[in-house]
Amino acid sequence: MVSLIVSKTNSLFSCGDVPLPSREKAHQQKTDKVFVLDASAVYNGIHTFNVEGLKFVPECVLGEVRGMFLGEAFVEEALLYDELKISMPEEKFLAKVKGAAKETGDVQELSDCDIAVLSLALQLLHQVKKVVIITDDYDIQNLAKHLGIPYRGVHWKGISHKRIYKWVCSGCGFESKVKLKNCPECGTEMTRTFQRQKIRRNG
Repeated sequence: MVSLIVSKTNSLFSCGDVPLPSREKAHQQKTDKVFVLDASAVYNGIHTFNVEGLKFVPECVLGEVRGMFLGEAFVEEALLYDELKISMPEEKFLAKVKGAAKETGDVQELSDCDIAVLSLALQLLHQVKKVVIITDDYDIQNLAKHLGIPYRGVHWKGISHKRIYKWVCSGCGFESKVKLKNCPECGTEMTRTFQRQKIRRNG
């Protein structure tokens, strides 16, 4: 099961033992779909959308939105009403996502927190089936598509093509899935490129 790590003490985002106000908690039971948010979803205003369902973030997202008024306000309110869970993915799902990122070439562009977001979503997908990542980060969306995880943006349209990244030498044509500054064969500077495939957008 997902490991919950919400602390009730010494945390800016702690609800403590404050009783829940009168807002109806039942609304979050109207759907069995859950959402995994990255920092872009939080600070780009996900709270302004009527997204019903339990929301999850890895702990690192809290660090990324700390000091941002809208982000902190959303997290505080969502924790207060028990609409947000702070969780960490299991190592086996982190390994799966990192492996997939190496295959697609996304590993060079994704932060450790991005990997955690994708890994948590993949784990939840195996547990509760109906999971959607909410992010405006195109690199997260790209790997989510490769992993079969539904996603949606907040303000941006999102990717229209699934991409496989690689680095190519313009001198001798050497290719690498790992980012290299210079070609190991001839020393020419490597250029990032990609193959793309048209995809159907998530609803």
